[in-house]
Amino acid sequence: MGALDGIKVLELAEHGFVPSCGAVLADWGADVVKVERPTGDPLRMIQKAGLVADTGDFNFIWEQMNRNKRGVSLDLSNPESQPALAKLVEWADVSITSFLPAVRRKLHTDVDDFWAINPRLVYARGHGQGQRGKGADEGGFDSVSYWARGGIAHMLTPPGGPVVMQRAAMGDAPAGALLAGGIAAALVQQARTGKGVLVDTALLGTAVWALAPDLVSTSILGENPAPVKSNLAMSNPLIGTYTTADGRWVMFNMMNSDRHWPEVCAALGLDELGTNPAYATTDGRADAREDLRQAIADAVARTTIDNLRERMNAHDTVWSVYNAPTEVVVDPQVIANGYMPKHPDHATARLAAAPVQHDNVLPSIRRHAPDTGEHTDEVLGSLGIDADEIARLRSVGAVA
Repeated sequence: MGALDGIKVLELAEHGFVPSCGAVLADWGADVVKVERPTGDPLRMIQKAGLVADTGDFNFIWEQMNRNKRGVSLDLSNPESQPALAKLVEWADVSITSFLPAVRRKLHTDVDDFWAINPRLVYARGHGQGQRGKGADEGGFDSVSYWARGGIAHMLTPPGGPVVMQRAAMGDAPAGALLAGGIAAALVQQARTGKGVLVDTALLGTAVWALAPDLVSTSILGENPAPVKSNLAMSNPLIGTYTTADGRWVMFNMMNSDRHWPEVCAALGLDELGTNPAYATTDGRADAREDLRQAIADAVARTTIDNLRERMNAHDTVWSVYNAPTEVVVDPQVIANGYMPKHPDHATARLAAAPVQHDNVLPSIRRHAPDTGEHTDEVLGSLGIDADEIARLRSVGAVA
């Protein structure tokens, strides 16, 4: 049983952000019906355009954002499609959309249009810059609205460059998960009141949330935060990056230095530092930060990552190597916790799971992402539209 078993979701969304929300809801058990234009969601073409890795005939980015859904193809610009759309709205508990305000008005898919049909509907919108202000009707992708406009690119790019580019869907995925969480909360309110709820999440707002420590301090100090340097000597030498003998970066992050200081010293063969009373306190270690960081850096630089892993894991420490994707996908914790379940139809592919689990049930990919209109007849038939009417709708171009 999924937490959202029995919840019906109508998705009118394209690209990555809002469809990733639909994938999360589907992972949680919801029946998500995705409505695509006859030419298909443009996300289908991202891989062929060379914007992500080429995995051949397996369109991985499409599968990641649209697994576990059913697919219907309607031409919403054709007035003949409106009765079928109305039946889908009446069927749904939740509607999610990435359409901009002008498009929603043109296609009669705005919140008031849908509430006139189904006043209990949870109506969720995902957008670039929010629903107020001059930017509300401007397009936005995560590279623009989240990465660049939200300040994250600035904070992660060294002064003078080189410019750091984001990875694919880096803002889409967390924003989609937040939108899914908002929908779950709205379903609770809907159950209490019997009334529809409007839910909004923006890529820009997600970036503000992610960058909160820097932005909140900026609001007080009125100046940009200083960039973090990888070799900066922190007041706590157990926080920061170090490099092993075989060139691997590692991250230490032991906030409780009193607890971890003797453990790290034992792991690195620095017993003389661990037992030195001058370094027994937080203040003492802060005063000697430069020397202690250098001692730790030298010790790490004398050992390989495999040896360091064995020694650090034998003691009470908090650290990690900078894992490459080839290491993440085989990480024992990733596998044990079902963070990348297997695809049902591909021999080796695994997809990233929704980042929340319920009742200790591991997530699963129940079905592949739909082909364009793959389930049109099945879904419309279940809503009472007979085969003759579906054929007529195809003949006038309302159904692909």
